[in-house]
Amino acid sequence: METLTNGLFGPDIIKLLATNILAFLLLLWILRKFAWGPLLSLLDARRDKIRTDYETAQSKIDEADGLRRDFADKLADIQTTEREKVQEAVKRGEVLAKTIEHEARIKASTLLEKGESDLGREVAEARLELRQQVVSIAISAAEMLVREKLDDDKHRQLVEGFIQDLGDIRA
Repeated sequence: METLTNGLFGPDIIKLLATNILAFLLLLWILRKFAWGPLLSLLDARRDKIRTDYETAQSKIDEADGLRRDFADKLADIQTTEREKVQEAVKRGEVLAKTIEHEARIKASTLLEKGESDLGREVAEARLELRQQVVSIAISAAEMLVREKLDDDKHRQLVEGFIQDLGDIRA
């Protein structure tokens, strides 16, 4: 302690001590006024900026989550609408297929009926033609009978020829 006081005695030590305390207090006041005040205000400003940046970031995250939920909802709505449209298109396709099938059946039955009626008409025409040929053959046979005198053999030959001509006509 002696080296600190450098040979000073009681009242000088008190003066030295008071001077040191006063200098320390003056240094504290100067530091507080010019260093700690601005430093603390800078730290407070930095703390406030960090807090506002964090709050802004949190609000952006919340906003992004809301947008993501909205997007997911809209996507689900779009998918639902898409499924409904596909189902509607399938139903329309089925109805169209049934309509086409029904029309095809109607056309087929119409064609079948027309074919049957054409066939019936052709059969009737063939019968008429056959009848005309039979009449013509009968007339020819009668002419031959009238021209020739008939005996039993001749009569048989004429009938057999007539039957053969009828068989040729049917074939």
